Amino acid sequence: MRRVFETRIAAPVEKVWAFHESVEALKALTPPDRNVTVMSEDTAVREGALHVLRVVMFGVPIVWKARITDVQPPFGFTDTAEKSPFAAWRHRHDFLPDGDGTLLRDTVEYRAPFGPLGALAHRLFIDRDIERMFAYRHRVTKEALEPG
Repeated sequence: MRRVFETRIAAPVEKVWAFHESVEALKALTPPDRNVTVMSEDTAVREGALHVLRVVMFGVPIVWKARITDVQPPFGFTDTAEKSPFAAWRHRHDFLPDGDGTLLRDTVEYRAPFGPLGALAHRLFIDRDIERMFAYRHRVTKEALEPG
């Protein structure tokens, strides 16, 4: 499955990058019911970094390990899950200059686990949950970075 989420942020691309490369942003961008805990010492958005998180998903604590690659400051980076509840997860963060602001684009490619059972779970709740998560992330980014 591939999903793309876009929001225009009235802030320069450098400001959007700085926000997203902060470990505090990771916590702020995660919906409160996910109760994220950063477990790794290396939290930099740099080529090859491994971010290890403890995340609560559907009431279950999960360890999520994501490798950071394709880092292009201030325009974006990719995190690819090495361990997660998904059979596959790749998330590209793009910060595209748009006049005096930035187009924030998140492209997520993922595959639910458990074959046909996972496909059913995707239709019933996973897709809706991902939609809700990225709507939350984009709203928090907008609120944190836009003047006013």
